[in-house]
Amino acid sequence: MSRLPVAAMVSLIGVWLYSLLAGYDVVSDVSPGRAGLGPSAAHWLGCDHLGRDVWWRMVTATEAFVGHGALACFCCLLLGGSLGGLSGWLGGASSQVLRYLFSVVASLPRLVLVLLICAIYGDAPVVLALAAGLAYVPTLGEAIAGRIEDLRSADFVEAAQAHGMSSAAVLLRELLWGNCRVLIGRHLLYLFGAFLVLESTLSYIGGFGVEEPQPSWGNMLSFEFGIQDGNALAWLAPALAIWLTVLAATLAAGQLNEIEHG
Repeated sequence: MSRLPVAAMVSLIGVWLYSLLAGYDVVSDVSPGRAGLGPSAAHWLGCDHLGRDVWWRMVTATEAFVGHGALACFCCLLLGGSLGGLSGWLGGASSQVLRYLFSVVASLPRLVLVLLICAIYGDAPVVLALAAGLAYVPTLGEAIAGRIEDLRSADFVEAAQAHGMSSAAVLLRELLWGNCRVLIGRHLLYLFGAFLVLESTLSYIGGFGVEEPQPSWGNMLSFEFGIQDGNALAWLAPALAIWLTVLAATLAAGQLNEIEHG
């Protein structure tokens, strides 16, 4: 795998951890005297039109989606892996019922499903993350079910069972971990990138996800775009961050796809 997208994703996680440890108070960091200030040694990306440090808001904004993006991936992995694994392993009528449920949920546009869940349970970032994970379950579950259904009669599966390994151990160790981990990683990277786009879009529109004065890359872009005589980096920096992060996640997922089919 190419080192560039992997390094980008690791760097993103590092920035997120740095933000959590630094604990910079971006809410009270308002100084009209710094409004629209350009980059300097004291403020690496300058300040927005309220005089807030853009660099620190960029760093703190990673809290809005890295942790919640990981939560979305965990939710998707837990449900998609469990249901997809059972569907592929059991076969027969049970598999048909589970895969029919996947098809029913997948027939709804993901954005509509996410907005519906948020309308019922609230628009908190945690709810948004869980909704995104649930919306992606059918895609991951169907992929896992198809892979395991193809492998459940393979020689290594029969050999493991002949040596006394339980069905649960065969499913978890030999199939899900041994033969589906690259497939799962690819789907979760796509989900992580999709969650960033979703969170940024809804924050940009307003009413969902992270809202001012707490920063997210989406609401930073919305808040600063179009401000005349302001600091262009206040909206350009989050826009580039969104693009580069989604690009890195997509490239990493594409390279996992090449490994899987190489």
